[in-house]
Amino acid sequence: MRILGAMLGGTISSFNDKGTVKLGKPNFACGFLSENFPRHEFVFPEFKTYSSEDATPYLYRDALKKITEEAKGFEGILITHGTDTCAFFAQLAARVLAPLDIPFVITGAMISPDEDPDEASGNLEFAVKCLEEGRSGVVFKNRDGSEQLYQAHLIMSPDIRGIYSEYVDGERLEKKDYGDFLTREKLPEILVIPAVPGAFLPEEGFDRVLICCNHSGTASADLVMKVAEWTSKGIDCFMAPIPGNSGVYESRRRLKDAGAIELTGMPIEGAWSEVLLR
Repeated sequence: MRILGAMLGGTISSFNDKGTVKLGKPNFACGFLSENFPRHEFVFPEFKTYSSEDATPYLYRDALKKITEEAKGFEGILITHGTDTCAFFAQLAARVLAPLDIPFVITGAMISPDEDPDEASGNLEFAVKCLEEGRSGVVFKNRDGSEQLYQAHLIMSPDIRGIYSEYVDGERLEKKDYGDFLTREKLPEILVIPAVPGAFLPEEGFDRVLICCNHSGTASADLVMKVAEWTSKGIDCFMAPIPGNSGVYESRRRLKDAGAIELTGMPIEGAWSEVLLR
């Protein structure tokens, strides 16, 4: 089996230097995969690496563009990524890589391999097993210490574990072609409004709005007024998450009446991906 290895950084490519985790080279992952799976052919093109803290939509876009360009002739794609923003990257990858029809698995580590090689190697080993079985998703250790494959389009931060029961209407992801995303010179600027009372609302500098409504809706009078103002100016406003098994709170109804668009069947990370790709 020919497997494309996209090593994008994160803790699995880092080392502990006197208590500080520093980004290094993906030597551990590349070495472990090559040494322990001689029955497969791994190819590791050079990718720009980054820590989760430094992630941007443009870094994601460039990584996914290179993966799509390199993927021809491969039967599987194994991606390593930082854990803190893995859910955002995975949600984007689930949409952008779907047209390739090649199984892909994203994994990483919570602890650098020089401190705990067993965690990283266990995740990598299970990731390869999933690719052998033709399965796609995100691989991380469960709370009981076992590895598990999570659906990439339902994955959530910060603990890389999806609460699937809340998004029953999002079990299937419609396959679309997002080629324009990979070639666009400028990506949309998204104003993300956290579910925090009194969050600051800037007047300009954004193309789209995503309201984190924290399952029920964050709808102060100021925000409802702003949504009505933004939508009247042609700025699309979205809100998520909208779990399928919860009631509709009046706060969410006020936002919807003001013009906010509900993104159902996905956690906030999936909604962010959808807003970025539209």
